[in-house]
Amino acid sequence: MQSIDFGNFQTNPAHECDSYRNGDWIIFRCPSCPDYERRINWRTGKIMVKNSRPDVMHSGTHVPHGLEELSLN
Repeated sequence: MQSIDFGNFQTNPAHECDSYRNGDWIIFRCPSCPDYERRINWRTGKIMVKNSRPDVMHSGTHVPHGLEELSLN
């Protein structure tokens, strides 16, 4: 069995990404890492990532425009 080291996520920084939709793509960008981008095609499930850093954990959520007031906080 092969071991995979994901690093220590408890000590690595975590950045919250902002999101917006462009056609079928939901695009996440990090305000702290201006060259980081994650794209998810909501129809096909395809994911593309640019300039990911192994020492930073990026996360984010996307609420479709107009439904922000319905999301539970």
